Amino acid sequence: MRGEDDNLTPQRFSPKPLVMYLVVVGLVFGLIGGSAVTALSFRIPAGMPLLIDRSRCPVCSHPIRARDNVPVFAYLWLRGRCRDCSTSIPLRYPLIELAGGAIGVVAALYPVDGIDKVSCGLALLIGLTAALIDQRTFRIPNRLTYPSAILLLLLGVVNALSTGRWTSFVATVSLAIAVLAFFIVIRLVSRGGMGLGDAKLAAVLTLGLASLGIWSVALAILASFFAGSVVGVSLMVVKRSSLRTQMPFGPFLTLGFVVTALGAGIYHL
Repeated sequence: MRGEDDNLTPQRFSPKPLVMYLVVVGLVFGLIGGSAVTALSFRIPAGMPLLIDRSRCPVCSHPIRARDNVPVFAYLWLRGRCRDCSTSIPLRYPLIELAGGAIGVVAALYPVDGIDKVSCGLALLIGLTAALIDQRTFRIPNRLTYPSAILLLLLGVVNALSTGRWTSFVATVSLAIAVLAFFIVIRLVSRGGMGLGDAKLAAVLTLGLASLGIWSVALAILASFFAGSVVGVSLMVVKRSSLRTQMPFGPFLTLGFVVTALGAGIYHL
C-alpha cells in the first residue's frame, strides 16, 4: 500500500493496453489546448479579455465560426484562408496547435496517473504559452504565471484530498519554492540576466511536473540551460548574436521540461 512517506515518488504508469487510448485522448485534448494557447499568447500581452470575446479575424474583424476553430483540420479545410475575407491565415497557428497536440501525447505518456497527469499537461501548455510570449516580447507576464500557479495548486489540493497524500503535496510546493529561489539567486548573481518571469515560470512548471521527483526537475532545469547555451553559442558562431545579445529563456525552460517528461514516459513504457 502506498503511504504518505512516498513524497514525490511517482505512481505506476497505467497498464500498457491503455497506452494507445491515452495517447489518442492526450492528442485530442492537446490539440484543443494548442488552440487555446494560440489565443492566449496573443491576448495576454495585448491586455485583451481571455475568455469572454470570441476570436476574430485580425483583418476583417469577423467572428470566427465554431467549425472554423477546429484545430489543424479547419486550417486545412479553409486552405489556410479566412472564410470571410480570404486573408491568409498564418502557418504558425496550426503549428502551435500541433505543438499542443504533441504536449498532450507527452502528458499521456507521463508515468503517473490521475490528476498528476492533468497537471503535467496543463503545466506544459502554460509553458508553451509563456515561450511564445517570451519569444515575441522578451517577458513572461504575471497575468499568465499567477493564475497558472493558483490553478495547479488547486489541482494539487484536490489530488491530496482524493488520495490522502498530503506529504507529497507539501513536498511539491516546497520544491517549487526552492526552484523559484534558485532562479532569483541566478538573477541576482547575473545582475538581471535572468528575468523574474523565468523564475515564476520555472516554479509553475515544477508544480505541474514535480510528481517525478526532485532529480527529474533538476534534470529538466539542467536541460533548459544546456539547450540555451547550445543555441546561444551557435548564434555567436554564425555571428548572429554576441554575449550582450538578449535571448528569451522561456522557450528553453519549457523545452527542458517537455524533453524530461517525454524521456520519463518513454523509459516507463
